[in-house]
Amino acid sequence: MSDTDKILDIYRGYDREKLAIATIGSHSALQILNGAKAEGFKSIVLCKPERVETYRRFGVADKIITLNSYDEILEGGRVYEKLIAENAIIVPHGSFISNVGTDKVEKRLTLPILGNRNILRWDSDRTLERNWLLKAGIKMPKETKDPKDIDRLSIVKFPGARGGRGYFLVANYEDFVRKTAYQIDRGRITGDDIREATIQEYIPGVSMYLSYFYSPLKKEVELFGIDQRLEANIDGLTRIPALDQTNSYIEPSYVVV
Repeated sequence: MSDTDKILDIYRGYDREKLAIATIGSHSALQILNGAKAEGFKSIVLCKPERVETYRRFGVADKIITLNSYDEILEGGRVYEKLIAENAIIVPHGSFISNVGTDKVEKRLTLPILGNRNILRWDSDRTLERNWLLKAGIKMPKETKDPKDIDRLSIVKFPGARGGRGYFLVANYEDFVRKTAYQIDRGRITGDDIREATIQEYIPGVSMYLSYFYSPLKKEVELFGIDQRLEANIDGLTRIPALDQTNSYIEPSYVVV
């Protein structure tokens, strides 16, 4: 039986009147869980033990399933059969792909998911993502392939949905060499990360996240929200006067809260 047939077979066995929406806990999951409740679905959050109390205290999901490993949701995993018993539809997001892994989601997550699982690779591959956006006619910041060609303020990003973890700004090649060595020495990134890094022109502006969804029922794209996510610690640094920043250097970071 192919994976597609297996997934369809699982879905056919579901009680359509008791479908549940399940996703891995993260900042992206909050909107998914809230939307599931608003539409009358049971909501399930999958999270590691250290995050359970946060979700329990604020009641963002109807059910919390604790994971010791993200692999437990894959076929043969401890939680896999539980999700089938719950009639669960998986709704993936950036952190979901980062935690589980694109290959595993494509080949070993044989549970029904919302949308096309083959498109999820675009979320973790910046080259595919960029080409996609350019073909759509969307303006994109200049990208520098060779660090020696850096000629303007640029941000160095790494593969996958890391939520900004490890990103840093560089002004030229010497700055790039110095800062990458600093990050590697502290174990924050690896040589492989550097080789796969994206160096992109840094454009100051309003940081907004647009939430949109293509409705197969209405056959149109729905824009249903715009939010702003704070980044630690760079958003806090903007409150410190420039002179004080210069006199007491604080290393900036771009981790999405």
